Amino acid sequence: MDVIYRYDPFAPLEQPKTPDAATAIRRLTEGNERFAEMVRRMQERTLGGDAGEPIVIPVSPITLGLPLYEGAIPTQAPYAVVVGCSDARVPTEAIFDQSFNNLFVLRIAGNVLGAEGLGSIHYAVANLGDSLKAIVVLGHSKCGAVTASVDAYLSPEGYIDIAATHALRSIVNQIQIAVRSSAQALEAAAGCPIHKLGDYRSLLVAVSVYVNAAVSAYALQREIERPDGTGPRVYFGIYDFETVRVRCRPAGHDEFVPSGMRPAPASSQELASYATEVAHAFLNLDDDDRDRNCKLTMKW
Repeated sequence: MDVIYRYDPFAPLEQPKTPDAATAIRRLTEGNERFAEMVRRMQERTLGGDAGEPIVIPVSPITLGLPLYEGAIPTQAPYAVVVGCSDARVPTEAIFDQSFNNLFVLRIAGNVLGAEGLGSIHYAVANLGDSLKAIVVLGHSKCGAVTASVDAYLSPEGYIDIAATHALRSIVNQIQIAVRSSAQALEAAAGCPIHKLGDYRSLLVAVSVYVNAAVSAYALQREIERPDGTGPRVYFGIYDFETVRVRCRPAGHDEFVPSGMRPAPASSQELASYATEVAHAFLNLDDDDRDRNCKLTMKW
């Protein structure tokens, strides 16, 4: 199959307007669906399927972020902030099929919120408000930082190696809120202590990945919300390596869950309810789907 980048020097010189948060999230969701479809076709071709029609990707001076003439500097005008993990397998613009100048991206291990990250977001909100409509916290499946936090929770004696380094400790400590909430949600969903189940560690990591993104989104919404309730809205989602889709709940292999994100929890009760929802979803998967969703591929 052919993937063709077609350059048009005479394309419109203005980016499409993004009037509100709903439009911003729709653009990201549609971009992720385009990315997932391209990956699906590539996989199909790799396995010997028909090449099908070429995939044509239009590019222009605007989408490439090029100056229109020597010495010109494009005006910064992202429509969304994305707070993602540093994992090299989760390139933000690629998985949302976005071009230059569409996204203001922050990436830090575990998609946690430190002082510098919050300062960068406050800068974006204060100075890019004319274009900025939404903020997304983007986690991903099988996260190494979340795995380290789960290991510290399950085996505190191993925490000393992390505790000796303030920078690492600060990341793990922030994720502990999600890990503890996930452990409680799993036990409540199962109706009994489940830490004795086989591969409980992997199951706890899988749930904590979702809850961690929700915790960061909840904290960030509280951080940036203005007294009058205005300002960009915060959403969250998880990039799933198996499906290459960003989604807000786990699903079985035969269950199609379209790309999508959900608003940040509005309260601690809503956050706890979401943790329970995710725990139930994982426990209700059949054994093969649970293994596929939960099996860890790396350690931080």
